[in-house]
Amino acid sequence: MSPAARREYLGALVLLAAGGVLGLVAASRPWGRAELSSSLSVTSTTVSGSDLVPLAPAVALVALAAVVAVPAVRRLGRRVVGAALALLGAAQAALAALTLPDLAGRVRDWLESSPDGLGSAEEITTSPAWAVAVVVAGLLVTAAGALVAVRGPGWPAMGARYERPAGHARAEGAAKPAEGNRATWDALDRGDDPTT
Repeated sequence: MSPAARREYLGALVLLAAGGVLGLVAASRPWGRAELSSSLSVTSTTVSGSDLVPLAPAVALVALAAVVAVPAVRRLGRRVVGAALALLGAAQAALAALTLPDLAGRVRDWLESSPDGLGSAEEITTSPAWAVAVVVAGLLVTAAGALVAVRGPGWPAMGARYERPAGHARAEGAAKPAEGNRATWDALDRGDDPTT
């Protein structure tokens, strides 16, 4: 593999790992914190990125799995994996970007529709940096997926160093053992011992 291809290969794997780790970390952090009051007390609750963008942790896990899958699959498989990663990363980035303009409203909507019946919040504070990090993670996965889809088929796969190079003359290699076997059987038919 040429040095440029090796850099592309390693770069794609690094982008996938970075996008996966960043996506997992940022999606697990609280994007919003709300003060909920009841007749007896005031409680504080947090809403994480995975609550608001459930796709984010799933895409992060797929990206991390792809760090192993990309070296294992070959030409067409890499095109399919790369295209899927690019689409998933773009969807994650778009969904996270859509939450940014009205992050407090999204937090409020999630609390009101929560299955735990948390109710409406009086005061909401947000952490938009985590949403931006999920957008960045999605873009990293998208870039890595596009690189794998376009350039990946030319990269070597696991175990490729042990395979016979393409175009190797198989006919010559196959004819010699057949001729050797025929000579052995002919010797046996004549009553000769071919092992001596």
